[in-house]
Amino acid sequence: MIRFTMRQISRQAILPAMVLSLTLGLAGCASHGYSYYRPGISQFVPGDAGLQSRDLVDMTDKLAADILKIPLIANNPDKVVIQVTSIRNETSTPWQNDQIYLARMRTLLSKYAGNEIAFTLPPQQLAQLQQQTLGANAGGFEQSSRGAAPSSGRLIPQYALTGVFYDLPNSATTYYLCEFQLVDIRTGQLVWDGKYEVRTLNLY
Repeated sequence: MIRFTMRQISRQAILPAMVLSLTLGLAGCASHGYSYYRPGISQFVPGDAGLQSRDLVDMTDKLAADILKIPLIANNPDKVVIQVTSIRNETSTPWQNDQIYLARMRTLLSKYAGNEIAFTLPPQQLAQLQQQTLGANAGGFEQSSRGAAPSSGRLIPQYALTGVFYDLPNSATTYYLCEFQLVDIRTGQLVWDGKYEVRTLNLY
């Protein structure tokens, strides 16, 4: 007569259930397909609210094209040097990352207007990068660059690309106004002002 202990019985009952659960889980993953877990950038996903990836793409595509039409860029025989700064959040909700909007605009402009526009890092980021890469020699490199400014080739920014986002929340929808500006750093003149507007459903 064969006798089983309670531990053996438990193992015999649990192991098939675990295998069945894992099999069903893998089958469920396969049934959804790649597009389920990687929805398209332009696809709105139920449950998401506020500005989404579709807004980011539409916004930066439109505004980058507008910047390229500015006379000081389109008609300038020399390369325009722009420093990307930051976006000020004046909406009613905090966000996790504001730099993604300016980052996509910068990559678009670099791709389509690399001969007309050059970008520089903000001074703090440049100093940090020099410290990380040059270490103890960063200070000497900085002084050497300053002492030989005409021949050092170091870019001096002429304009700053910045922005500010606003919203007008209501019970069912929220209106967003996303404003981008190109500012003459020397004079403070606003040489270009672009906007993106969208109204979203409050699904949360």
